[in-house]
Amino acid sequence: MASSTDHTSESQHLGSTTADKLFMFFLLLVVIAVTLLGVVNYKEALKTEASKSNGEAWVAWLTETGTTRFEADTKHPACKGGVKPAADAKATDAGTWGACLAHILATTDLKDQINPFFDKTPHFVAACVPSDRTLMGAILLEDLMPTPPGSATPFVASQLVETDAIDYKMQLRLSVCDKGGYAIKVAEFEF
Repeated sequence: MASSTDHTSESQHLGSTTADKLFMFFLLLVVIAVTLLGVVNYKEALKTEASKSNGEAWVAWLTETGTTRFEADTKHPACKGGVKPAADAKATDAGTWGACLAHILATTDLKDQINPFFDKTPHFVAACVPSDRTLMGAILLEDLMPTPPGSATPFVASQLVETDAIDYKMQLRLSVCDKGGYAIKVAEFEF
């Protein structure tokens, strides 16, 4: 009968085995991959935040201009309220959004904005569509028309197009399209 203190000739291996080294290498690869993914996602999030900042600048400018655009001595005559455009108005006629937009893009600080996703000037779109990758960083500006009292929805949103009249106090909503093509609401405001 063998005693419990007898050892067989098997050697005990106290160091790391090949499997241990492979596992540690795999863990190192996972840490590197997660770090790189975090860096890429952080950079994309910064682009989304820059797009939101562009939208916030538009909201600030339109809100500020909206407080004085019905005055006779407004600084921005192309965006003047109370000027009724003709029924067959073109986008360049006074009292239309197109004339105001052209003025904004030609004479204000907003003309220098850059869409961080494409390094071009941000453009206005009809809607943010997830399947269209060209809309990242685009601006969606909607006119919110009130519905009659008691309606299930308080307003109807429609795209503000260049031939739309801006001769009244407008309730607008501005959104930007994120990397996935979804709308990020920036603000609702009066213009």
